[in-house]
Amino acid sequence: MRAKKVLAGAISVVLFLVVAEAAVRVLDLAPGVSVIERGRFRLSRNPQIGYEPVPDLAYQGADLSFFDYTGASNSLGYRDREHALAKPPGTFRVVVIGDSIAAGLKVERFEDTLPPLLEGELRAAGVPAEVISLAVSGYNTRQEVATLEEKGLAFDPDLVLVAYSLTDRERVDGGILATLLAERAGAEGGEAAVAHVAVHPLFAKSALYRALRYRLLPPPAPDPSLARGYEELLAGEDSVAPALADLARLAREHDFAVAVAVFPRLVRSFAHYPFAEEHRYVEDLAARHGFLYVDLLPAFAACRKATGESLKLDHFHPSAAGHRCAA
Repeated sequence: MRAKKVLAGAISVVLFLVVAEAAVRVLDLAPGVSVIERGRFRLSRNPQIGYEPVPDLAYQGADLSFFDYTGASNSLGYRDREHALAKPPGTFRVVVIGDSIAAGLKVERFEDTLPPLLEGELRAAGVPAEVISLAVSGYNTRQEVATLEEKGLAFDPDLVLVAYSLTDRERVDGGILATLLAERAGAEGGEAAVAHVAVHPLFAKSALYRALRYRLLPPPAPDPSLARGYEELLAGEDSVAPALADLARLAREHDFAVAVAVFPRLVRSFAHYPFAEEHRYVEDLAARHGFLYVDLLPAFAACRKATGESLKLDHFHPSAAGHRCAA
């Protein structure tokens, strides 16, 4: 009897909410609230991340500005297939964090990028692996580790692979964050910005929620920590050392291993390589925290010599052949 009453009450609440939502829409009582986004990117409610990829976005256009690749993102927004949160028994899970290099900027097919290629290599070696990509163009190490903490830990990784770029000590995102913040500042009445950073974007789609939150209740006070966090990201300070220290803490708390793979700058000749000191900097940090360190410079030099294929699309981004070599 009690279960029936609970069920009847729940149905009544749902019906009331549906009717109220419809009434608010018909009477046009809710303010217009939009998500701050451009192309594949939207402003994140987490100031440590700054911006994040838009979920389930399919794009086939020729202009890749703010889109980076053609095809669809998954339900979390990443260039990857769907992955269940629950880890299948006996599976060795790898979560890849990185920037546009790991995400395969300018590589036409997802299948030709590092995460699926690495999964194939591991399975061919007898490891029942699943490789999950959380790579996003323009991220530095701070954003990558914050993304892992917010979204990646839910996948219960056995190994976190940091696809390290030599630009990670800088702020190189092609103006993504600055553009989103400019749009936030220009949002009419500030409603669009407030809604996106204060609530989940799904709530912003509810007319009933918007009417209650922005018409009947006092306007939400600005969160100064958000502004400070965005400003710190824009400042472009070197975040590698503190971010890797945070990663080491997460590894201890959640019992996963860490590997740091350093992608070399794709110069004309690896025999005269001017960035070796940057590799040693990362190697020292990895040793300090007990991470596995993988320097991909010898591998790229060997692949270039053995195959003669072009391993680069530009000085930073590997071609499909470069991704195969890295895997």
